[in-house]
Amino acid sequence: MPKVSVIMNCYNGEEYLREAIDSVYAQTFDDWEIIFWDNASTDQTPVIAASYRERLRYFRSSTMLTLGAARRQAVEQAAGEWVAFLDCDDYWYPEKLETQISALAGTDHVLCYAGIREIEPDGTIIREVIPHHFSGNALEQLLQQFDVNMVTPMLRLAVLKRFGLNFDENITASEEYNLFVRLAAKGSVLSLPNILGAWRISPGSLTDRQIAKWSIERYYTLDQLKRENPGIDRLYPAAFREAYARGDYYKARYLMSEGRVAEARKVMAGIAAVNFRYRLLLFGLYVPSFWGIIHGNFLKRRVLPRIFGYTSVNSGRVK
Repeated sequence: MPKVSVIMNCYNGEEYLREAIDSVYAQTFDDWEIIFWDNASTDQTPVIAASYRERLRYFRSSTMLTLGAARRQAVEQAAGEWVAFLDCDDYWYPEKLETQISALAGTDHVLCYAGIREIEPDGTIIREVIPHHFSGNALEQLLQQFDVNMVTPMLRLAVLKRFGLNFDENITASEEYNLFVRLAAKGSVLSLPNILGAWRISPGSLTDRQIAKWSIERYYTLDQLKRENPGIDRLYPAAFREAYARGDYYKARYLMSEGRVAEARKVMAGIAAVNFRYRLLLFGLYVPSFWGIIHGNFLKRRVLPRIFGYTSVNSGRVK
């Protein structure tokens, strides 16, 4: 069996697909397989994937699935000790797998992730995001500020199977948050300061289109986490309070995008006591131009991360 099963989910990803796949074949660590899940693409994705015959196992959905369902079915095909993820418009740096496998050797961590560069479609760096949580029992930290990207995570497959964990088919916009916090409740997490991959952010990306679902799925996940781990909310009351408040903040963002200002203010007023960040954002709701500015693409990538304290920022072009 391979050491690492690389899950690649793709729907009409021909533009950047070769770059993504080539970045796996360029790894300095060589014990891997690719589970390629084609979600009923109608472009040249099948042709491109078929050209990589060695160590790429190709699967195709007969109909288009939600991303959570597609990821779930791909994971079910994995044979490696570790499951890694790479979407078709992102890529890894050559030392990505070697760095993580070396760091994980002899440990019992259930999840490992590292830093990334967020990039524009042309390769221009938007920002560098490096994990700021310590390694170990990281559930409390992840509930207060989830910072696991979808470019670098590696999950221990045996732990997924032991606890019956996988991507939830009911989740369509935040499937990684749902699975990773549930997994973090079962064991220790390793976060690395290395930048090991690039996440390409395009206009109209999934997160831009589906913000309305973020809050609903946040509440769903937290309730699921409590069912699977009875009493866990009593162990981390402040963390759960913050996690539910973040769901309310996402709800307010959606309401503002719909022009429902009074409703958004009511939601934010309900969490203003949680911390100063929400009080600042509530103030922004009474100065709509301020709210709009800090949630615009440019400042959203730079100001909001600093408000919530979870990213380092750099600029330039990927070398």
